[in-house]
Amino acid sequence: MENATKADLVRGLRPIPRKRVSEEVAARIQELIASRNLKRGDRLPSEREIAETLGVGRSAVREGLGYLAALDIITVRQGQGSFVNEPQRLAILDRESLGSKERRERLRMATQARCVLDCAVVELATRVGGPKMFAALRECLEAADTEPERIKRAHAIDLSFEECIGDHCGNPYLIALQREAHRYFRTAWESVGLMPRPASERSAQHWHIFEAIQSGDAEEARRRMEEHFRLQALAPEK
Repeated sequence: MENATKADLVRGLRPIPRKRVSEEVAARIQELIASRNLKRGDRLPSEREIAETLGVGRSAVREGLGYLAALDIITVRQGQGSFVNEPQRLAILDRESLGSKERRERLRMATQARCVLDCAVVELATRVGGPKMFAALRECLEAADTEPERIKRAHAIDLSFEECIGDHCGNPYLIALQREAHRYFRTAWESVGLMPRPASERSAQHWHIFEAIQSGDAEEARRRMEEHFRLQALAPEK
């Protein structure tokens, strides 16, 4: 490090992407849909109301709405307004937000079942994987962190990374079981209108899992995946 030039030191920094106003408008509208638990078909405020509330121009609002429409999150009907097409989810905040004890238990069991399958898949994939799998996983993670995918997945349950791992584990029976566990998991969490954790935290954990896979450490990859499923709100009640 002592011999490193300034150019060498800064080379490891990644540029911070500059957001357009319309992208921030799109993100705020997603937050509105999630916080108000709006359903498919619910009408959004008008362009004028959104522009006045956010303190931006109507052109930026129109562009932001168009952005979400292109992602199928909303539908814009000429002369009628904008309507929710894909409900958005808030990240879980505390145990109380999950509802009754029975509902929490269903969520815990669905999450536990998914953990068993995803941990088995990641351990196997790490042992049999290679450059092709590494490239596919990196592409999957980078896509999730790049617009417009970042906006699309910000308030959604996203299992694409785990499914990408499954596609490379080499066991079609295990893949089929994983997909079924994912189906129950998604249904259980969507029933309460929540995501298990914020998208940014999910992304960071996925990158840690990828690093373990790439290093060829199957035990570490499994440990990282197990950590991914530790949710305090789902801890058994005393």
